[in-house]
Amino acid sequence: MTNYNCVMTMKNLLLMIIFLIGNLTFAQPDSLNQFQNSIFPDFKPYSTPRTNGRPGTVYRIDRDQVTYYVQDVKVLTAHSSEEGDIVGRMSFSREQLLQMLNIEFATDEPIWAEVFISNAFREYNEQTQVDFILWEKGEIEKLIVDEFSTYYLVRETISTKNIAFRFNQEAYDKIITGAGQLEKLKGRKGVLPDFPYEISKKWKEPRRVFYLDQEIGLEPYPEREEEEE
Repeated sequence: MTNYNCVMTMKNLLLMIIFLIGNLTFAQPDSLNQFQNSIFPDFKPYSTPRTNGRPGTVYRIDRDQVTYYVQDVKVLTAHSSEEGDIVGRMSFSREQLLQMLNIEFATDEPIWAEVFISNAFREYNEQTQVDFILWEKGEIEKLIVDEFSTYYLVRETISTKNIAFRFNQEAYDKIITGAGQLEKLKGRKGVLPDFPYEISKKWKEPRRVFYLDQEIGLEPYPEREEEEE
């Protein structure tokens, strides 16, 4: 093999390695962000549907990952809007589905479901008011009392009287306990829907089922300030 061919072979090998590394790098975000929400991005499910936990509620998570309610900051006004019927796909952990639906799955991988929310009701805080009350008026100093905990403010919530979770055959086959709660939907003209196994929850009064939170501290947006420096 000539020196020229050797150099070209090494160059091609180097290019191939760079290409593979690039693909792995761009693939990482999906693997890191396993749980996805196509309905309300970045929202999380409450462990159980509830009437409390409105926007303006502060909670903390200690070093042992135990969550504690801190305070409902009532001076933070919750605005609202009616969102109508909403349907979309979400992924959950087995722990979340066990808490919410009392259904246990035999997998540690994200479990996909189609979620239908009837007459969704959205509540939210305005950012300008949050900044003014917490940091300009100093309300934050009354909330942050444990330096070893991480504090969060509930910013938005989704409430409903009727919500349904639908699973596909793959997810259904991984159920250990609770499969009897699901109803198999009938398809049109003999064709089953992609997510044919459904469990629905109904209440007389609206319950908050999903929320969006914001990490808070004594300084506003500390991570953003560090990045700018």
